[in-house]
Amino acid sequence: MAHKILVVDDEQSIRDIIREFLFEMGYEVKVAVDGVDALDKARFETFDLYIIDIYMPRLDGLELLLRIKELQPLAVVIITTGFSSIDVAVKAIRNGAYHYLTKPIQAEELTKVVESGLKHSEELKDVNSISAPPGSAVEQPEMLLLRGFTPEQQQDFRAVGVSCKYNAGDTIPQDNAIGSMLWIESGKIAVKYRNATVETLKTGDIWGEESFITSNPVFTQLIAAEVTQVRHFNRGKLIEFFTYNDETLTKRYMINLVQCIYVKWRRAVYRIGIFSGFSPELPK
Repeated sequence: MAHKILVVDDEQSIRDIIREFLFEMGYEVKVAVDGVDALDKARFETFDLYIIDIYMPRLDGLELLLRIKELQPLAVVIITTGFSSIDVAVKAIRNGAYHYLTKPIQAEELTKVVESGLKHSEELKDVNSISAPPGSAVEQPEMLLLRGFTPEQQQDFRAVGVSCKYNAGDTIPQDNAIGSMLWIESGKIAVKYRNATVETLKTGDIWGEESFITSNPVFTQLIAAEVTQVRHFNRGKLIEFFTYNDETLTKRYMINLVQCIYVKWRRAVYRIGIFSGFSPELPK
């Protein structure tokens, strides 16, 4: 199946040239006349690569980049810009763009950057399952953390937490006063780092489980992407829970916890490399 590319530019001549060139290379290419048009398309269709002009009416390229990252956190985005706006292109790179091209775009450079970007896109497709052995299903975070717990023990564990509702746009606290380990019961949460969305948490995901072991500074911000229900777990109450349970359960939980942290570490190393424009080797 051909790779899908979305070309976004308010100048028809540029859209047509890039579309025709990429089509002849064997790609499936769609176009958008501006940022709003592109965002509408991105909401209903996923593309392997986005080529976005910086300056457009209604919604410019920088804002479109951030909005696409909210929909598809690891989207591969190439920015196009004039020579006079290199500083803006650099800002786009810092906000998560994969690369930028200066106009007038040269065919050889376009070919090279598109092929490199699509290679990254292919690598990213398996990020969420890099820890799973070949032929096995990916285990959900909830099942990994509580693996080996009986249904009754899982229910008791949930009861330790406090369930809170957040509306779209709300900042979700990560301090231990309410509970620094979060269990997403429904909805979606954008994980922000320096105003860029680096990950999206969904129903069943867990965040901050390492806080059970140690209290580290928080470098990310969690923003509810829609109405979201989160169960917060306080470290002290979790310790109390395991104190009154069998020691075997505590040991099982600690093993699961270390495995969860290890899986997230592997994913984080890979994502940071991709987000920074590199192609890192997966940690062994």
